[in-house]
Amino acid sequence: MTSNNDVIVATAHATLLATSRLETEIRAGNFTYTADDPGIGSAAAGPTPTEYLLMALASCTAITLRQYADRKYDYAGDITVDVAYHEPQIVGAERYLQRTIRLSEEVPELDFQSMVNIVERSPVTLLLQFAWSVRTEIFNA
Repeated sequence: MTSNNDVIVATAHATLLATSRLETEIRAGNFTYTADDPGIGSAAAGPTPTEYLLMALASCTAITLRQYADRKYDYAGDITVDVAYHEPQIVGAERYLQRTIRLSEEVPELDFQSMVNIVERSPVTLLLQFAWSVRTEIFNA
């Protein structure tokens, strides 16, 4: 249910033609991409929807850290973010995302702790935490 006060933050559109098997055109803004699911007989025309989700978390994390570092410190060097989706083999065990962040330049401890806190409040992290546990490791240089 939406109200007149709701703000649409982002939109996406997907089109899967009857002749395309699983190759799906996806659009966001003026950008067009392809999603696919090669594990089900497709030729891997693009990342899977799950990989797009992981890319969203990784890129949002990096962008959030860069914006914060640029505004507050103007250092941190290169920011690298890896995200892996873990699906346990034990019934009832929790599915989770493992996020690993690496900074190429050392950040003083107090500033580093601020960055650790800001990562947990990045927009995609907050969105995903409704459905998944997002576990984060962050490495300082």
